[in-house]
Amino acid sequence: MSSYEAYLDSVGRDAMDCCTTCGKCVEACPTAAEIGLDRGAAVRIVEELKAVTAGTAYPETAGKWIEACNGSAQCNAVCPEQINVRQWMSVARIKKRTGTVPESERRMVGAQKYRNMAHAMRLLASMQIPSDTLKRITARGEGRDCELVFYTGCNVLRTPHIVFNIMDILDTLGVRYDVMGGAANCCGIYQFNEGDTKTHERIAGRTYESFGQTGAKEVLTWCPTCTKQFAETRHDAAPRDFGIGHVTGFLAASIERMRPHFVDLPKRRAVLHEHDSLAGVTGHVRALMAAIPNLEVVEIPQHRDWSYTCQAGKVWPGKVAEIHKLVAEGAASVGADLLVTTYHSCHRQLVGAEGQHPFKVMNFTDLLAEALGKGGRYDWYKQYKLGGDMQQAVELARGYLAQNGVELHDEDVATLTSEVFGENGFGGDRAAFEGALRQLATP
Repeated sequence: MSSYEAYLDSVGRDAMDCCTTCGKCVEACPTAAEIGLDRGAAVRIVEELKAVTAGTAYPETAGKWIEACNGSAQCNAVCPEQINVRQWMSVARIKKRTGTVPESERRMVGAQKYRNMAHAMRLLASMQIPSDTLKRITARGEGRDCELVFYTGCNVLRTPHIVFNIMDILDTLGVRYDVMGGAANCCGIYQFNEGDTKTHERIAGRTYESFGQTGAKEVLTWCPTCTKQFAETRHDAAPRDFGIGHVTGFLAASIERMRPHFVDLPKRRAVLHEHDSLAGVTGHVRALMAAIPNLEVVEIPQHRDWSYTCQAGKVWPGKVAEIHKLVAEGAASVGADLLVTTYHSCHRQLVGAEGQHPFKVMNFTDLLAEALGKGGRYDWYKQYKLGGDMQQAVELARGYLAQNGVELHDEDVATLTSEVFGENGFGGDRAAFEGALRQLATP
């Protein structure tokens, strides 16, 4: 057992030792309700969770609950013993996988999911990011010298305008930073979820060590999954000299430094699509939006407690459609000019709502960069999702693909069309996007 595996094992055992088997975590869990678990059996289900964690048994009911976990952290909020139940559930998933699935299969599945992500991300990033910037982002930490590392993770590079916005904001603040991300700097979540801890430790450990090679005092994460992986787990397992936390905390603490740079803006009403599960993030985004001149944030009913982010794949499609419908119709009903997203996965799934409702969909970083006089970066992914006239997007993508030395083939057209329009959420003109890609494809 490696030191990291021993750490995860200790997390599970410490949780079991502290747990009084009250069952409140099951009662509060939104996915337990969604899969129809008997909340009257909450105590028994927690006992089963302990058995899975100990590796002594793998009961079906607890197994279903563990696999259904979407990281909402509602369990953490109600635990009287202040156990990080979300982290415990992650450990239990690994124990279940290692106890019931052969190692070769776990390694194969994790590797395939990672390759699928990396391939789609590389194509979409190469269509939207200049080669020098992409090389900077995806380089390793060795040889860099900075005060801060802005760690993007992988999948936000599908919507790189968000990364550019934050870089513009950090430039305005005058901090000496560098930016890291992409598949070469992955958090290893695909291997972690499949219970392939050896590969996970290699991938995530290399990225974590790379942070230290930059000399940075602080790592600012963007991706909520990467934040959970590094700030909630690995930083405890292997503390280093740098701090680590979500970038919204740093930005919110810098509001007074931003104020002199704010420009006058027209009055607008905005609804923020929220997830309450990653500590502090919603509050930080709300503080940033409150500081933007002439921006009114309007409250609407929404499911803040469902998950730590909108699931990007075909997970809980009915529930996620309900959540998206509620927030989009709510924004329209209060006459909002803007529906504002927090995370990149939510943004990808909600931008299509702009084609169906009388508001614009923007990320909070768009608004903040705009308020600082940067104008915001153009959201090409939104253009992909809405369709319409794609010629400008095609010409831009053609140039960037050539710069990045990437060829788009016929099979990639099907892959990317499925990636962009196969997610939960709103979609526009799929045929327009697919047709545009075919102009770029090499047979």
